[in-house]
Amino acid sequence: MREFHSETPHAGNVSVIARLLFVIDGISKLLAYITMVMMGLLILVMSYEMVVRRILNAPTLWAFDVSYMLSGMIFVMATGFTLLRNEHIRIDFLSTKMPLPAQHAANIAFYVTLFVPALYILSVAATRDSLDAFMTGRVERVSPWSPVIWPYYLGLTVGLWALLLQSVAEVIRHAIKIIAREAAPAAQTPAAQIPALAGKDL
Repeated sequence: MREFHSETPHAGNVSVIARLLFVIDGISKLLAYITMVMMGLLILVMSYEMVVRRILNAPTLWAFDVSYMLSGMIFVMATGFTLLRNEHIRIDFLSTKMPLPAQHAANIAFYVTLFVPALYILSVAATRDSLDAFMTGRVERVSPWSPVIWPYYLGLTVGLWALLLQSVAEVIRHAIKIIAREAAPAAQTPAAQIPALAGKDL
């Protein structure tokens, strides 16, 4: 492996890729921290509702709406971080029997041909729906509390776009594994992202 100089064109490519992965991973981690806070809020809301409903016999109008909105946003906004940690449930009894380069190629094919396009369509549709809900002041029609719905839609939209970005990062990582034939870079710092590519051309 030849010496890796930061001023070479190859070094510049590696640096750009490393920083891109670092930023995308950082977005997923940030949303994960936000969902942790939201989980705490959800616990507080449900606990308060249980007390006032069961003990004081004074149920709130808003607890149900707040709880389902928080639950939905937590679920979607954490998907990018879950993908980063490779914790999504997957059935891969066929791909595990393939050589590692073929496994990475199969993953890239899945992301590029199916997952990313479908997720892009969902993300664009969610963005349009969020903007429409915000511009029209749409409310939850089946709720007696009738809260505005755009914050909920916005949370779902952010989560979908974050998952899309993380999917792109995973495509890059699988490509790196094929090119470098080593482990993909861990989600750490830009400098530690792509040591395996030193001396290899993208």
